[in-house]
Amino acid sequence: MRGLLGILAIAGLALATQAAPVRAQGAPQATILQRAQEAIPEQVRFASRIGVNLRVTRDGRLFAATWSPNPNPRGWIVVLPDAKTWAQQELAVWHPTLVRKSVGIVAMQWWYATGDGPANYANAELVYRELEQALRQMGMKPGTAMLYGMGRGAEMAYAIQAYDRHAGGKFFGATLVNSGAMAEDIAANRRVAEGQFGLGPFDDTRWIFYCGGRDAEPERAGCPAMRGAANAVRKFGGKNELFLEEARGSRATLLTEPRLIDAALDKYLSLPR
Repeated sequence: MRGLLGILAIAGLALATQAAPVRAQGAPQATILQRAQEAIPEQVRFASRIGVNLRVTRDGRLFAATWSPNPNPRGWIVVLPDAKTWAQQELAVWHPTLVRKSVGIVAMQWWYATGDGPANYANAELVYRELEQALRQMGMKPGTAMLYGMGRGAEMAYAIQAYDRHAGGKFFGATLVNSGAMAEDIAANRRVAEGQFGLGPFDDTRWIFYCGGRDAEPERAGCPAMRGAANAVRKFGGKNELFLEEARGSRATLLTEPRLIDAALDKYLSLPR
C-alpha cells in the first residue's frame, strides 16, 4: 500500500509476543466473551480475579474492559490493542504499570476474533461510538484520558483522535502511538488526510510517539515510519510532546522497560487537564 501524501507509513499488523495464538474459533454463534474464554483462558481468569468490568457492545460482538487500581486514579489509559490481540491480554500486560502509577484502563476489544483482514475489525466510527458511550457512562471528563494504540491499534488511534476532537467528547488529553503510522487502509485515516475533518484535524491535540529499532516489521512500523507519522501529525495541527526511541527494542519494549513507559505516562500526567 502506498503512503498518504508521501509521509504516511503503514504500521505492522501483528505482534507475535502479545497476540493470542491462532486456535479453533468454535461455533459461529459463540459470543465474543466465549471466544475469549477459549483463546486466552489464563488472561480471562486474571481479569475476573482482579475485578475487571466488561461492557459488551449493543450488537454483542465487541466489549470494553475497564479496571482501576483504586477509586480515584491519577488518570485513565484508553487502549486499542494490536492485530489479533485481546483486551484481557492488554490488561495483563499493563497491570503492573497501572498499579505502580495509580492509573486506570479502558481496553477496547475491537477485533471480532473471527480471522484477520479488514472485515474482522470494527471500523473507526463504530469503535469511537462504543468508546464514547463507555466513557460517558463512566463520567469521564474532557481532556482527562490518554489514548494508546500499538501496531494496528496505533494505526486506528489517528482516526479515533479525529472523531474525538471533531464529533465526540474531547476526552483525550494526549495520544500515545506505539509502532503504528497513519495507515491508508483505514478509511477514516484517508478522510483525515483528505480534509474531511477540517484543515487542522489534530488542532489542540498532544502526541507521544514510540518506536523500536528491532521492530518485527521495520519498514512498516519502525522508527523511520514513526518519524514520518510524527511529521504528519504536526502537519495536521497536532503538538508532538515526546518521541521515544529504543534502538534495541521492539514494540513490546515500551511496557517492559519502566523508564520508557514512565516517561510517556509522566508526560501525560503532567499535561493540563
